[in-house]
Amino acid sequence: MEFGVESPPQRVMRRRGIMSEFLDKAITAHSAWKGRLRNAIESGQAPDVASIRPDNHCDLGKWIYGDGACHQHLPEFQELKSQHAKFHQAAADMVEMIRKGDTAKARNDLDAGAFAGASMKVITAIANLRKKLN
Repeated sequence: MEFGVESPPQRVMRRRGIMSEFLDKAITAHSAWKGRLRNAIESGQAPDVASIRPDNHCDLGKWIYGDGACHQHLPEFQELKSQHAKFHQAAADMVEMIRKGDTAKARNDLDAGAFAGASMKVITAIANLRKKLN
């Protein structure tokens, strides 16, 4: 390798590392929603539903509908796209419960209901795509 020039294998390894780091951050970001929603239940201060429901506003969603679309031929990518949309729908549904004051239902949904399931599925889908791409 010449100084400052990456060989093709080095470039591939660097890109894989960047992708893996990005997907790890996506797992962390989507895992953090459980804490945010729990705080919203406790405080009664829920975020705006319109900012949560769209699945293309967060960094992962922007990637899915942008640069990540080059992976759309992969079943793991399609699963992630589907589960990510369901996650945002479940999070928005939780916010609606909180805004209506239905905290018991919201707590149940957070720990064992639709949101809990959607959260687990999107995290698994991210991890599966990360594994496939590495």
